[in-house]
Amino acid sequence: MLNDLLNKYESCKDLLIVRNLTMILIGFAGFLRYDELSSLKAREISLSDDYLKIFICNSKTDKHRQGNEILKGTGIACPVTMFKRYIALANIELDSSYFIFRPVFRSKGLAKLIYQNKKLSYTAARQNIVSLLKSVNGNLKLGLHSLRSGGATQAARARVNERCIRRHGGWKSDISKDGYVSDSLENRLLVSQSLRL
Repeated sequence: MLNDLLNKYESCKDLLIVRNLTMILIGFAGFLRYDELSSLKAREISLSDDYLKIFICNSKTDKHRQGNEILKGTGIACPVTMFKRYIALANIELDSSYFIFRPVFRSKGLAKLIYQNKKLSYTAARQNIVSLLKSVNGNLKLGLHSLRSGGATQAARARVNERCIRRHGGWKSDISKDGYVSDSLENRLLVSQSLRL
């Protein structure tokens, strides 16, 4: 679904769309809660050649303040590439104390981030992000928490080490993490298949 979404908006230069795509990809790849995503400030993100490092000062899930890394991908849905595209389009300085994801206004047909240092509200983000996701699959029942859950589920289905998934998402226990991971039908059927009945 993310590839379909990125293919649809591959050449889009509208800041509102690019901001929303960036939020989707960073939230999904970083297993971030909406509050963490919306509270990200420019100085809490650093870029290297191979990955994006996120250090959230007031994270509920990163008690040891280790931060989170998101690897640069090779496909169209690469969160690092989209983040670079977004900060270039929005003229964001990574050493500033401004929120990365601020509300957007339009002036003479051009979208710009508001000048005030105000984070994007949950309601506005939900409306923008859910409608964007539904533009490629209208039948989904989604919320902003779907990004965190979807990323964790995708990692689990790819057989990423459970401990690494738990650390990446900041879950204290496997029980907490497992509440976010949806098992595929194929994996659920493996249980009864292993009984060899």
